[in-house]
Amino acid sequence: MAGVVAVSMAQDEADICLATVGHMLAQVDRVPVADNRSTDGTREMLGNLSGEHPTLSVLDDPEIAYNQSPKMSRLAEYARDIYGADWILPFDQDEFWLTRDRSRIADVLEALPDAALVAEAVVFDHVAVDGHVLSPWRHATMVPLRKVAVRAREGLTIRQGNHSATFEGIAYPLAVTNALELHHFPYRSAEQMIRKVRNGAAAYAATDLPDDVGAHWRAYGRLTDGQIAETFERWFYSATPEADGYVFDPCPLSPL
Repeated sequence: MAGVVAVSMAQDEADICLATVGHMLAQVDRVPVADNRSTDGTREMLGNLSGEHPTLSVLDDPEIAYNQSPKMSRLAEYARDIYGADWILPFDQDEFWLTRDRSRIADVLEALPDAALVAEAVVFDHVAVDGHVLSPWRHATMVPLRKVAVRAREGLTIRQGNHSATFEGIAYPLAVTNALELHHFPYRSAEQMIRKVRNGAAAYAATDLPDDVGAHWRAYGRLTDGQIAETFERWFYSATPEADGYVFDPCPLSPL
């Protein structure tokens, strides 16, 4: 039985997936990942990693539509029913999750009071710099939205973006807000951003979600590749991060 299970979806994250999944394998008890039609070797890389680490399971998700909420909720149900999870940690392939005191995530979650159903994580976005897939430079302020780890209860729904969760019959689930943080590496190069935008726009176009859900993916998807590259250079990259006011905060690397 696995007390804490981290669940994830993956698509074309070959440059970073081994680092983030490898890190998570050391932090929790099991990690099932659903690969969504990757074409860059991500599926094969994670499959090879699972051969070395039996606590990693790689599943296949052939549905192009980015119906993240039902997909992650099903993964949470799978983790509860198959692995006996008590806690579910939904994570993206470009996220490094940590505890605030740098102890093991599973140990912190399992020590929380039984009444706690949600553990919120503060989010820091990192900016791309030359020579680093995992840039050690981040924004000085936290992202307004948080991410959550949740108790594996019946009636659990993980909401789009993994920013919140609901429990059937519980209006105000008790949340712990000071235990977790995550470091987000959304755009690592212009080429990677172009690929991610194209995948994201196509995935949202295949859903019946309202246009305001995934609005930035839909807007980016209307840009040319050159315009996306210009957006990366202007907003997500720095040649002089210290001078530009970014904070040097290297994230722990994968133990693999």
